Order: sequence, then structure tokens, then C-alpha cells
Amino acid sequence: MRRWLITFAVTLITIVVAMVAGILWLQKDLPSPSLLESIEPSIGTTVYARDGRVIHEFFRENRIVVRVAELGESQIVDAVLAAEDQRFNEHWGVDIAGIARATIINIRAGRVVQGASTITQQLARNLFLTPEVSLTRKVKEALLALRIEQTFSKNRILELYLNQIYLGHGSYGVEAAALDFFDKHASELNLHESALIAGIVQSPNGYSPRRHPDLALRRRSIVLNMMVTYGAITGDEAAAADTMGLSVRDREDVAASGAYFIEHVRRDVIARYGAEVLYSGGLSVYTTMDIHLQEVAETELEKRMSRLEIEYDFPTTKQDEFDLDTLAFIPYVQAALLATDVRTGGILAMVGGRDFADSPFNRSTQAPRQPGSGFKPFLYTAAIDNGFSPADTILDAPLLIPGAGAPIKFGDAAPDYEEPTDWWPVNYGREFSGQVRLRYALKKSINLVAVRLGLLVGPDKVADYANRMGISTHLAPVPSLPLGSREVTLMDMVTAYGVLANQGVRLDPYAIDRIEDRNGRILEQHSGMSQMIVPPETAYIVTNMMESVMSSGTGWAARAWGFQHPAAGKTGTTNDYADAWFVGFTPSVICGVWSGYDERRPLGRSMTGARVALPIWTEFMKAAHVDLPKTPFERPAGIVVRTICAETGLLAADDCPKIMEEVFVQGMEPVRQCERHSPKVEEETRSLIRFLR
Repeated sequence: MRRWLITFAVTLITIVVAMVAGILWLQKDLPSPSLLESIEPSIGTTVYARDGRVIHEFFRENRIVVRVAELGESQIVDAVLAAEDQRFNEHWGVDIAGIARATIINIRAGRVVQGASTITQQLARNLFLTPEVSLTRKVKEALLALRIEQTFSKNRILELYLNQIYLGHGSYGVEAAALDFFDKHASELNLHESALIAGIVQSPNGYSPRRHPDLALRRRSIVLNMMVTYGAITGDEAAAADTMGLSVRDREDVAASGAYFIEHVRRDVIARYGAEVLYSGGLSVYTTMDIHLQEVAETELEKRMSRLEIEYDFPTTKQDEFDLDTLAFIPYVQAALLATDVRTGGILAMVGGRDFADSPFNRSTQAPRQPGSGFKPFLYTAAIDNGFSPADTILDAPLLIPGAGAPIKFGDAAPDYEEPTDWWPVNYGREFSGQVRLRYALKKSINLVAVRLGLLVGPDKVADYANRMGISTHLAPVPSLPLGSREVTLMDMVTAYGVLANQGVRLDPYAIDRIEDRNGRILEQHSGMSQMIVPPETAYIVTNMMESVMSSGTGWAARAWGFQHPAAGKTGTTNDYADAWFVGFTPSVICGVWSGYDERRPLGRSMTGARVALPIWTEFMKAAHVDLPKTPFERPAGIVVRTICAETGLLAADDCPKIMEEVFVQGMEPVRQCERHSPKVEEETRSLIRFLR
């Protein structure tokens, strides 16, 4: 007996020592208490529009954290406790009684029909362990559950669990599942909805109400009965809830608007904080997007481009984007739109192409293209700021500039030698008007006047003004620069036009107003940094000249199509019709539109900015100004108005046949009166003409 007792004692001690050693060995791989205290579930980033509506979520796990206190009178907590751990408030992480009960039930059934893991054990497994089925993992799970119970309150453990559990279809936590299945918050769930979600916990795929509705209903009935046993509801309440249908909403896989804007935001956030924070850090990103205007921009852009494809019989259209024989993608004509708030620079709408799924390349920010005559406002800004006025006249006549043309490269005999050629700039329509005022030249977009004015101001000065106003690309100071021979992006054009709209102040476009962390702490807020580029008087005069473009120039069609707010703008068309632009603004909104093929081939003859881009701009601006007053551009104190002769630009005399009012920077207005139309001068002119004949 003594020998048996000694053997038993030694064996027992050995087992205990082995168990203790095993536990100590397993514990070394478990997280420390300090790590447990810093547990934060992985939360995606939510992106909001300017009115606070959610426009997108970036996540690896679709999770929306909710506090237990926020669940109010919802029965989701009771449903989960009844289904998963009815002794949650009594045990200390491991339910010995539950293990014994489950063991007996499983032995009687001859298979595993009931588990014994507590909510705390499930949380430990979900947070730190793998789902493998092994004795080692179960022991680690139990040890970690004990440690979690020592670290957190029961309420905190339940909160972590409710936000951690996977409930199928990409949803983690009861809040995300409630929104996915029922389009309501977890706090708004009724009894049968709460029981359905609680039942899914055991097998998210097996009990999915979308994939297996019959099994989901059967599991919901079991959970309702468990809630009766748990004492959370009565039998009558369970019976009434069991008669309800699933009421699960269908998933809508329709792509939301603003795909290019959202991708722009995604890149921006990753550049600042990294991908891990974007997808798991729980950021709240508040943007400047106007949802309504974004939808209008996308709709009107596609409507106009589709109509052009049909009316002008484009060789390839968006409808036949794939060659069915080769399944190769066929490029079709593209377009882009960018609109910002004049006062802040916030981006209201961004369309980088006709279909993000076809091409995520953002043509509003990433595609440098020749702006054509859309570049001319920068020339006129430099001119007005350096002593010119809208009334000054310049000759519109043929012009030859030696050595300014594209060089001719010689062949193998002299591979390093290039012969400069002469350049003959031409007007659209190849017509000439003689001596014209600068206002008229900008209004009618006369190329030869722009080239002559550029030479007078200096190409290097024109390039400097354009760069300071917002054009970020390198601009070679060449004679062709005023005609938009150098490539720019739509973003740059909108930025630079914004200087004129904002009385000489540059506000760079931005998409993110502020970013908050998961606890609501502001990480950054847009500061609205501004820079005075030109005097308000200069900006006003150029803007006033560009208003003439809208009233009787190349942008007049916008008025015919119903946009009547005070506005300034400029068309742009390249020589080969490969790029069509219109950029314009009011005191409230700047909008730029570009269209062309990605591979830079002609759109077709007469496909000008006025014909292709202006209609899109007009419809967008009409929508953007529905509730806005017709406010004129603010006139600075340093502006004076004079009545001038429309032909000479001098102060009008009694004999001038056509007079008009013109604006000037104070001190730069004309002081000499027109004498051309006096009877004496006219008679001398007629005599000279007769003599020459």
C-alpha cells in the first residue's frame, strides 16, 4: 500500500509539475497584460462628403465600432449572450460547468454538437490565436481568457467581442452586420433581427440569410428559444418573433459616384499616414465633395460624350470598348471635369474619365495636355500687370518669326545637326482684323494678337506668371507659349484660373478638409493657406475681359443654353483638334472641362472647346448655381471706368461712331481723346486713299 501511495504521489506530482511547466511554457507566447490593455479592433477608414454623408469606406475588415451603452434597448446583447455564453457574468473566463455539460451532451450524441468556449475564449482566439483545432491551442485559449478577465471588466470584454465577431459577407461586429443586413443601426434592431444576427455567430457562412435562408430561419428559432431559457424574453414573444420573415435587404453592388475623387483621397491619405492606417486605423476623413454636384458632373459628362460619339460618328465609342474577336480594349474618347469652391479651394466634383472600371487613370490630375487658347488668360494677366490695358490696340495681321518653328533634323550624314525653321502663326479661320483692342482679341481668341503681345511682354515673364498662378509644369519661354504649346493638367488650369476668380489670391485645390482618429481626435485640419499673386485690380480687369468671352465671344453659347449668372471663362482648342477645353468661373465656383483621346489623336474637324467641353461646363454650372444669387464680380477700389472709342481705345469724342465703357487700373486710363473720326481727319484720310489709288 505504501509503495502504491508513493507511486501515485510521484505520478501525481509529475503530472502537476508537467502541467505547470507546460502552462509556463505556453504562457511565454501569450501577449502581455500591457498589450491586452491596448487592444483596439481593426477599423477601416470612413470618408465623408461635405454634408456629412458617408461616400466610401476603406477596410480590410468591414467594422464599425459601437459601445454597449449605445445599443440602448436593443435585444442584440441578450440574444448574443443567450446563444453564445449564458453564464458570461458568472464565470472567470473559462466555464467549468459549461465544459462538463457540453462533454456529457457530446458523449450522448456520439459527436460534437455543443461547444464550451466562453465569449472570453472566443475573443482570445479571434484576437490573438489561430482557428486550428488542437489541444495546445485550446490550452492557450483558456490561459489567455483568464488573463483577459484579469485585465478588463465584463462590460469591456463584451464590447470587444460584439465588435470583433465575424458575421459573414465581409462584416465584422454587430453594427456593420446590422447595417449590411437590415440597413439600420444595431441599436434599432428588433427581436427577430437580433436573434438572426446572434445565430449567425456560430457559422457565418452556414447560417447566412442570403445564401441559406432556410437554415438561417431554423437557427433563429433556436436562438429565440435560448433567449426564453436565458430569461431575456417570454415564450409568447419568441413565438411572435418566429413568425416574422427574414427581411434581409439585397446587396447592391452598384458602383457609387465619385470613384476618381475617392481614389484621389485614398492616395492622399496613404501618402500621409501609410496603407496600414488607412485600412485598419479607424480614421474619419471629411472631404469637400458635393455629392449632388459630383453626380451631375458624371451624368452630364457622359451624356454629352455619348451624344458626340453618335452625332459625329466617332470611329470607336464607349459602347464598343472591346474587340469581341481579340477581347482587346479599344480606346474611346475621354473627358475630365474638375470643380472647386472659389472662396476655399475645396474640390466640389472630380471626374477623371468616363469609366473608372475601364481606366482608373485620373485625367483631371495626371494627364498633361496642351491647353491651346485656354492659356491666354495668363498672358493677359502678365500684360495688364505690366502696364497694358484692355483698350490698347495690337495689329492682327500675318506674322513671321524666324527660327521659332519646329527644327528639321538631318539624317545620318549629320545626326547632331538641326536646322531651325521659321514659324508662321495663324488664326482660327485664317482671317485678320487689323488693329484690334486687347479685349476684343481675347474675346475672339485671336492668335496673332496673342503672339505679338507675348513678344512685347516677354515669353519669360508670361511663363513666370503662369507658374506663379498655379501651372506646375516647366514652361519654356518660347514665342508659341501664349497659344498653349506647353502641356498642363486640368488641376493646374483650375488652380491658375482661381487666382483671377479670387481677386489675385491663389488657393490650391484640396479634397480633404480634416482627418480624425478613431477616438474623434483631429489629426489635421486644412489650413487654407493663401498667397497673393497679382493685385486685385489686375485680377478684376482680366476677369472682366473674360466676361466678354461669355457675353459675345467664344463662350457665348453658355448663355444661349440657359446659364445666366455672371461668369468669366475661356475656350481652348489645339491646332489638330486633339484637345478641347473650357475653363470658367463665377464668384462662387470654378469649373474646368477637358476632352480628347488618351493617345493624342484628333477628335475631328471643328471639335473645338466650345463644341465639346462648353456644353458639359454649362450644365454643371447651372446645377451648381440653382440656389445662388446672380452676384457680380466684386470691383476693387482702384478701378476706374472711362468711355472710349471702340476703334482706337482712346477717350471717346463726339464724332466717334461707336463708343463703349472700359475698365482701367486707376492711373492707367487714357488721357488723350480720339481724333480719328473728326471731319478734318476723315477727309484727309479719304484724300490719301484717293491719292494711293
